[in-house]
Amino acid sequence: MSNWTLPFLWIANGFLALLWLTVDHLWVILLAGALSVTVLQAPAHQQAWTLGVAVLSLAAGAVAPFPVALLLLVMTLAGLAAKRLERLNPQNTHWTLVRGLGLYSLIALGYAAYRNWLLPAMSDPALQQGQAYLSAIASIALYLFPLGALALLLQGLFVHPPVQGEADEIIYHFRSRGKP
Repeated sequence: MSNWTLPFLWIANGFLALLWLTVDHLWVILLAGALSVTVLQAPAHQQAWTLGVAVLSLAAGAVAPFPVALLLLVMTLAGLAAKRLERLNPQNTHWTLVRGLGLYSLIALGYAAYRNWLLPAMSDPALQQGQAYLSAIASIALYLFPLGALALLLQGLFVHPPVQGEADEIIYHFRSRGKP
């Protein structure tokens, strides 16, 4: 191999390493894109909260084990779709999305901390007895919470309180304080 081919091999090696990192972290990269769209589409008074939850969700997707980033991505995309479909109160739908992402991110970060730091440090026999029980509860929370968050989004999308009349009538009634 001659010296003039080495820079091309280094560039090819760097490109392949970058490609491998991209494929290995594909769910986190897609989650970052979906979260950035969520932050940009947030109402002005919810943008700071959305940005904070997006950073928390991105950290959880990067640190927690495999299904977390995928489930966060599914929750984010479902929330964006629900917000787009919602006509009555899209701000409430957005807040339901942010609330669900924030809580699930905290669950995922707690699970990652439990799995990486607490589980290996358990040497007390009394703590080891409850380890299987605690692991089962944590695993159930890790997989079932996204279903609950998606159910709340669907509930907000399809179930609305009954309206007393047309929107113009309700606004007139409140502005006139019931007087004709």
